[in-house]
Amino acid sequence: MNFTSDKYAFDNGRGQKLSGILEMPEDTPRFYAVFGPCFTCVKESHGAVKISRALAARGIAALRFDTTGVGASEGEMAKTNFTTRIQDIQSAAAALAATHKAPELLLGHSISGAAILSAVHQIPGIRALATICAPRDPEAVIERFRRQGQLTEKDETIELDVLGRKTVFEKSFITDMLSQNVAADTAKITQKLFIFHAPNDDIVSARNAQDIYDRATAADKELIMLDEASTHLFEKRADDAEFIADKVSAFF
Repeated sequence: MNFTSDKYAFDNGRGQKLSGILEMPEDTPRFYAVFGPCFTCVKESHGAVKISRALAARGIAALRFDTTGVGASEGEMAKTNFTTRIQDIQSAAAALAATHKAPELLLGHSISGAAILSAVHQIPGIRALATICAPRDPEAVIERFRRQGQLTEKDETIELDVLGRKTVFEKSFITDMLSQNVAADTAKITQKLFIFHAPNDDIVSARNAQDIYDRATAADKELIMLDEASTHLFEKRADDAEFIADKVSAFF
């Protein structure tokens, strides 16, 4: 099915405009989806583009966007945290509901995968969620940064080494990350839950996928490993995005 990539801007609920792309099928969409990007990823990242377009090719309108302070979106990344990421996802869903139709599917790549496990509880109408190479919770992210020596704490700020690029956040970033209770939020999910992960993911261990699955009490949940050659950032294979799109499309 043919589709178009349309610019889509919306408010993050804190007075800042976020920049998005709405992958819109040529025919009337079967339903709408929101795609949350990886940690510092822009909406043009491999995972965001490949998965959103694979969904659109199957008749599903998919909104991918830059979170606050990233890419073309307004705001300062240094002032963001896990809570603002949740709010950005919720704002994207609310914007679609106001301008088109409420989304029925949430997808989250990497840290946004953990975020949708909490965000879903304030988004009406969601029928299914899909985490993609996601950590089990924000605490696991901080643990990994510390274990790998990628987190440097200073007086008022912290510096994270994200895939070789230094990113500065306010000190409250850690406090916010460690204050979340994603485990409890995961246990409360009643919608269909897809948990996709690259088995040899060298950024977020596949063990996290098993932990999400074990925490979830949803009656309908699936732990799905991607191809052995799959990578965290989807930079090498288009087949992985097609596979994910096929699985969630079939559910609907």
